[in-house]
Order: sequence, then C-alpha cells, then structure tokens
Amino acid sequence: MKKQFFGTLMAVVLLTACQMQPAGFTLKGKLTGEADKALIVNVVDKDGLSAIDTLTLVDGVVDFQTTLDQPMLIVIQLEGARGGLTFFGENVAYTIDGDINALADAVVTGGELFNANKTLDDLQKEINNKGEELRVAYGAASQAGDTARQSEIVKEFEAGQKQLEDAQIKFVDENPTSPISAFIVSNVYRHKPLEEIKEGVAKLDASLSTSPYYQVISERVAKLEKVAIGQPAPDFTMNDADGNPVSLSSFKGKLILVDFWASWCGPCRRENPNVVKLYAEFKDKGFDILGVSLDQKKDAWLKAIEDDQLTWNHVSDLKGWGNDAAKLYAVSGIPHTVLIDAEGVIIAKNLRGDELHNKVAELLN
Repeated sequence: MKKQFFGTLMAVVLLTACQMQPAGFTLKGKLTGEADKALIVNVVDKDGLSAIDTLTLVDGVVDFQTTLDQPMLIVIQLEGARGGLTFFGENVAYTIDGDINALADAVVTGGELFNANKTLDDLQKEINNKGEELRVAYGAASQAGDTARQSEIVKEFEAGQKQLEDAQIKFVDENPTSPISAFIVSNVYRHKPLEEIKEGVAKLDASLSTSPYYQVISERVAKLEKVAIGQPAPDFTMNDADGNPVSLSSFKGKLILVDFWASWCGPCRRENPNVVKLYAEFKDKGFDILGVSLDQKKDAWLKAIEDDQLTWNHVSDLKGWGNDAAKLYAVSGIPHTVLIDAEGVIIAKNLRGDELHNKVAELLN
C-alpha cells in the first residue's frame, strides 16, 4: 500500500514539475496567399538583427517553437524581402493570422509583453504610415518648387516623431521594470548626447541589467564617457589612400579636427566647403585636419576628395559603419567632428559651419 501511495505521489510530482516547465516561445497559425514560402525568424539582440531560424511553410501553416534567453523584439520576414512583422516576444504561446505577402499587417496575439506594447506598436504604425504619405507629399512639393509646403511637411513629420517619442518615454516612466522599457531607452536615447542617455538609463530598474538592450545602451554610455569633452583623445592608426599608416598621435602639438565623413553622405558633402575655407584660413596657424572616411568603395572615396578639393590628410579602412576609428569614438551619425587641442585633449565635438569656425578662431587668433 505504501509503495502504491508513494508511486502515485511521485507520478503527481513529476507531472506537476513537467507542467511547470516553461513552454518556450511558440508561434502557431496560418498565413494565406502564396503559402509554400520560407519565413526568416529574427531577434533583435546586442548585435542587431540576428536570424535564429528559417521556416518553410506547407499550406501556409506556421508551427514554430524556440526558447528565448531574454524577452526581446521578434522580427519575422519573408525570405528575400525587406520589412516584416515585428512584436515583443517572451517564452509564451503566440498565434498568427494574416496574408504571407502582407506580414506587417498580420494579427498576432499572446503574452503580457505583447499586450503591453500593443498601444505603442499601433501608434508607431500609424505614424509610419503618415510618414510615408508625408514623404510622397514632400516629393510633390519639391517638384512644384513649393518651399513653404516643404517646410510645413517637415514640421508635421517632426511632430509625429515627437508624439511617438513622448509616448514611448511615458511608457518607460510608468514601467521601469519592463523589458520593453529597456528596448525603448536603447532605441530612443542611443543617438542623444551623453548626459541625456544617462538620464534615460537612470529611468530603468536595475533588474533589467541582464537585458541585451540595457547592456547595449550601458556600453554606449561607457564608450561616450571615454571620448567626452575633457578626456584624452584615444589614439588610432589607419592607412591613407596609398596604404601608409597614419596615427592621430602624430598630429600632437597642433589643434586637430578629426572629421568623420563619407562620399555618400549628403550633409557631409554640403559641409565640406565650410571645412575647406576653415583649413585654408588656419592651416598655417597650427591647425590641421584628419579626415576619416566611412566609405567602402575606394574609388568613390578618392573621387569625393578630389571633387570637393579636400587637401588635408585622409584615412579609411573601407569598412563603412564598421570603421574602427568610428567605433572607437562612438560615432553613430555623420558628419561627426572631434576637435582636439595641442595636448591631445578633446575640447569640442560636432561643431559645424560658423560654430566650428568661431571656435577654431578663438583658439588660434
């Protein structure tokens, strides 16, 4: 009798334990349209968009399961296509229903995080759709030469972006422990100045420290602190167009402008005439420039140097956004300038036009 009792008890315990095991992330449902196609399942992690599986659908049936290390953004794309379906996922069951050729509009259900993020997600879709309309309208106004209408459209677009950002930050303030908040702070604050990024991170609860998004934004803070105004400029060595190594430290003793740019960057090319004038005026007064290109094609890089008459020193590793110096200086957008004094200390960042000219004149005249 005792054996039977304990046998029954163990069976109940084991069954309960099995039921308590996390089911993992599951996505089930059916997609209409050209059904026998492949879907790429991605997560947005510390490294950006990372594919975790490819699903070959039969008769449009979706039946996918995995285990997520952390709650994170899921992006499902049709193989070979851009865009797709985006939602915040965790280790719970989800359903999907829609047309495979319109994945972004598919209906997904399941999970507390998904429900918590739905209002923001719907707002983002609304603003993105409006943004597309505004881009078309801007093109029409440009063709018509209607600059007043162009200015109105830009203001309307910026207002929509601010509405979305305000709603996202409000969510963070109200949900400091949510993994969604870590993603929002990482996404919204990453291009802002260092002090603003710190304010964003301070909104998050320490319990999120294992979130990949918390880690990404924290690492950006650490990188920006190393290249903040008042810090010694980190040295780097990179080859010029002839393959000769050039070190930043070789310019010590001069006021040096490190100019991160690229041939394909419109704002950079528009700023170049100002930099040319600046160089001509101060090159004989202890001022120099080191251009660091984020190009990948050498011919395009060299042609831009010649066309824009950029007669100072230039280097590039032709890695594009993977440029080692750009990563060292936490460059997230170009043009990006760093002004370094004769002692090798960073004294200003991201000055352009008159602001840059006035600062250099103040230091050298």
